[in-house]
Amino acid sequence: MLIGAFELTSITPDTNPNLNIPLSSLQSLQFEWMSRLSRLSGMATLVVDSSLNIVFYDKSIVETLELHKETNLTGASILSIAELMAERGDFGPGDTATFIELVKTKFTKAVSPMETEPRSMDFLTPSGRRVQFRQDLEMDGYFMLSCRDVTQSFIEKQALNVALDSTNSGYTIFNLETQKFGFNESLKTRGRVDSIGDQFVNQSMGDIVHPDDYKKMKSTWLTAYRTKEPWSGTFRMMNASAENIWVKTQATPQISESGKITDYIFFYTEVTSQLRIQDDLRKAIEHSEKALSAKNAFLGRLSHEIRTPMNAVVGIADALIHHNGDPEISPKLELIQSSAEKIVRIVDESLEHTKLAEAKIQLAPEASSPRDSVESVCALWEQKAVETGIDLRCRIDESVPKTIIFDSHRYEQCLNNLVSNAVKFSPAGKIQILLTTLEKSGKNNLVVVVKDTGIGMNEVQLSNLFEAYTQADGSISGRFGGTGLGMSITKQVIELMGGRISVKSALGTGTIMALTLPIQADRREDDRRRETSSSLVEKMLEDAAPLESDYERLNILVVDDNATNHMVVTSLLGSMVKNIEVAENGVEAIAALDKAESENAQFDVILMDIHMPVMDGIEATLAIRGGQKSYTDIPIIALTADPQYQQRRLCKNIGMDDALAKPVKLIDVLGALDRVFSQQTTSELAA
Repeated sequence: MLIGAFELTSITPDTNPNLNIPLSSLQSLQFEWMSRLSRLSGMATLVVDSSLNIVFYDKSIVETLELHKETNLTGASILSIAELMAERGDFGPGDTATFIELVKTKFTKAVSPMETEPRSMDFLTPSGRRVQFRQDLEMDGYFMLSCRDVTQSFIEKQALNVALDSTNSGYTIFNLETQKFGFNESLKTRGRVDSIGDQFVNQSMGDIVHPDDYKKMKSTWLTAYRTKEPWSGTFRMMNASAENIWVKTQATPQISESGKITDYIFFYTEVTSQLRIQDDLRKAIEHSEKALSAKNAFLGRLSHEIRTPMNAVVGIADALIHHNGDPEISPKLELIQSSAEKIVRIVDESLEHTKLAEAKIQLAPEASSPRDSVESVCALWEQKAVETGIDLRCRIDESVPKTIIFDSHRYEQCLNNLVSNAVKFSPAGKIQILLTTLEKSGKNNLVVVVKDTGIGMNEVQLSNLFEAYTQADGSISGRFGGTGLGMSITKQVIELMGGRISVKSALGTGTIMALTLPIQADRREDDRRRETSSSLVEKMLEDAAPLESDYERLNILVVDDNATNHMVVTSLLGSMVKNIEVAENGVEAIAALDKAESENAQFDVILMDIHMPVMDGIEATLAIRGGQKSYTDIPIIALTADPQYQQRRLCKNIGMDDALAKPVKLIDVLGALDRVFSQQTTSELAA
């Protein structure tokens, strides 16, 4: 007969006629039943006598050992089988006689009552299957051996070992009856006794867990024990080198059919390095946040500090332009003014981008007119368009509601950025601005489109359009200036409002940009008010003569701690108004108001700075509004370099009537004066 590539005649009964081992019927029956029980557990059984000759075997063992299917093993010696297997390499490289002696020693000793684990030996068949022999029983001089294919379980065990090793993990079992940990068979078989597991087994939890963590871990375990739920925790313990390490543990209870917890399987992983990385990351984030906060504070101070001297540059230049008609000097003054405004715009964009990145920008939606917002932005760029030879046209559809609920200031900011780009990149071209409504998916949207005939963009430039600090190409900054923040800010702001921005462009054919904003209708009772107070006011205004601002008769109080700002206002308004007085803080301002009241020569309006020593603009405004003086309702216009207080709605919340951002020009100051006096007149007529 052939076993693998070897001719083994000693195994067949024909060549061993004397090996006739008589078995009683009872023994045969016993062996047969043991064999059946073994097969239920996936094993093949064979029985040998004290001389290691086979007296009984399962037919499946021939296949498991990869012997010829017609081989008869009855009466054969397992040492002969071992010799054949050793020669074909099943036990690995080495001397055949050594392997035979190992088998003989392993399976001929009587099984001691003290042996709790069966004797076993693994080998590989020619096809690479891993097979295991085990001696399970000794009875009446016979030895019962089992043989089974353990290839799959071996692979799974190896995979588990690799996983545990790669994650620095392990597992052990805690027996509630003995109150001790122990390694399971898998761990013992592969010889894995790491420092963590070894401490679990050989020491008590109270000794190995850090005192600061032990109490919490014990409480967690007891709570989970009562509910019979798994529990987990991360605690410190000492490793083999007496170093503190962090161990994450997942404990799963093993519950008997009676509902009693018998054991806990502890899966543990050392997470020291991960926690250190997390701690380093946390510290890095904290450091980054502190640095970002310091940067933002610096930008805020920078904006304020730059606006104050720029107020002098822009204001004095504007005053000279309006009060000096020299055609040779005016273009130079306009250049100074334009350059200063660009510096302020760069600082403002950087500050705005930082606020958006920190999610510190808050929207203030209220009932406002989208028509007015678009018209104001168009009016802002009319003069610049004329100067650069641009044909700027603005059209508003009749479908646009008179008022909707939205943040008009932020909306104008977004539109202003679009028009600014169109003007910048369309010299001597055409720009069309259209405000309309568009229904999509059952929702009505406000859409403003800015179309220009400028230089346009290619696909790569379009893909980078909304990235911060980037521009269409490297030459843009040199040719046109800018920070590369405008479009990034626009996208973030319009999306913060619930809208979106879309763009279509090609090189040489211009660009089309659109802002789409869901319309939130103003549901106030417009119709009822039109028939009551609103209609009454409109009727009175129609009958009254239009208000004319007589600046010459104004008596203005300028409250600012900076002498340069005093000079700016007096230079802008000095030749137009009757009287301008100055105060350096809120205390001096109230004293000047009291003095004017006593002399029956009250001020008509206050231009109030926000940040001042002694008493700032906010405190002064609250004191004026909260008093019982005749000047309690005097118009107050904020004149500030602080970007936070340049929004009218915020200043109105304080008690002011309007706000101007430094640097200011004559048209800005006159516009604010017109607004506050117009509001004052309207209120008087409606009273």
